[in-house]
Amino acid sequence: MLSILGDRHAATCDGHRRRELLQAGGAGLLGLSLPKLLAAESHASDVVPKAKSVIFLLLFGGPSQLETYDLKPDAPEAIRGPFRPIACRTPELLIGECLPNTAQVSDKFCVVRTMTHSFNDHSGGGHYLQTGKRWHVPIGGGFSPTPKDWPSIGSIVEYVDQQQQGLSSPLPSYMVVPNSLGRLQEKGQYPRPGEHAGWLGQRYNPLTTQIDKQSLTDNPYWRDCSDEELNFQIAGMAAREGITLDRQRTRQSLLEQFDIERRRSSRTKAPTGYDAFQERAFALVTSEKTREA
Repeated sequence: MLSILGDRHAATCDGHRRRELLQAGGAGLLGLSLPKLLAAESHASDVVPKAKSVIFLLLFGGPSQLETYDLKPDAPEAIRGPFRPIACRTPELLIGECLPNTAQVSDKFCVVRTMTHSFNDHSGGGHYLQTGKRWHVPIGGGFSPTPKDWPSIGSIVEYVDQQQQGLSSPLPSYMVVPNSLGRLQEKGQYPRPGEHAGWLGQRYNPLTTQIDKQSLTDNPYWRDCSDEELNFQIAGMAAREGITLDRQRTRQSLLEQFDIERRRSSRTKAPTGYDAFQERAFALVTSEKTREA
């Protein structure tokens, strides 16, 4: 028998180690023989992914599973959710009554019930959900991101794309909308970890929008609103008065000439980290696709 063992700390709720369940023997692997399993993996590697883009919707402090996809209607009153479950297009799946439109397209998505984490605070939980790694800051030890954080899944995508495409791509591969986590909380005093690049490097941080309400009295975040009620900005990309796109490119050309002479005088050809930031910033600021998006 072949046992595929992994992290001895990674156990399921009933005490079994996840990878200890992956045992290939004479009885087969969960009803599937090893040759068939390898053949299936080989076939899967030939499948070309169809997705061009991914939207990761993070409900940071949003409704829990008891209000959405796991209402536990047969559990005691102190445990089950407050809303009535309704049927959907997926057999045996019950969805909360507040999500009737979602119930009509349930055959288009998958509900995963086996994922959880042990964090009892938003910062640690947010970091874990977006990185897959435990946050190094203990509960009560802080709220904000640090350079030691693990990179988010979006930052990893940005890293891979920059390795393949360089820094001159007209659009970033990783964007965060409408605001960075914590920006609307206590006037931005508590930025939250999880969505940044961490130890991977700041050049792989997301391009983040800033969407604020215009009214000082009304709060359109709690209802359907029009674009005219909001202010849309991207930090560091607001055009200065009198700076046209042609003038911006002229400045870039002049700066590049200074950089060439500077490297010659210092006898170094290797670009610095600042050079990488500079190249990326110019590519985004002068990109028509970025402005249109």
